[in-house]
Amino acid sequence: MNQESIIWNYIRSNHVLSLTGYHNGDIWAANMFYAVDYERKRLLFMTSEINTRHGAMMLANSHVVGTVSDQTRDVAQLKGLQYAGKVTIVNTKDAMDIYMQQFPMAKQHQETLWMITFTELKLTDNSAGFGTKYTWNIE
Repeated sequence: MNQESIIWNYIRSNHVLSLTGYHNGDIWAANMFYAVDYERKRLLFMTSEINTRHGAMMLANSHVVGTVSDQTRDVAQLKGLQYAGKVTIVNTKDAMDIYMQQFPMAKQHQETLWMITFTELKLTDNSAGFGTKYTWNIE
């Protein structure tokens, strides 16, 4: 299996990301549920662009970094993803359908739908040998 497939299998096996935004010297992180748009190699998530600190930052600066991680205490099984990318608001029916299929309860809390388009992905997978790294650089 190639590195890209290994990374995307890991992304598809999880559903919560951390995301960090930055603007004018201010930095802020948030955790959010995400849905995978595997065909387009992007993640979809919902958050307010006006009522959240990270949302306002993302409007001002679309460059973000973050992580996806397992919650295991066994270091030999630890896996975690680091990413860099750009976020944009997405208003397409297909993107909304993908997100709502995974999180139907979001219909009651209609926030803004965003997508992350990755520029870099790095997965550390100790289950494949301590410190094993897989990378995918898009740019």
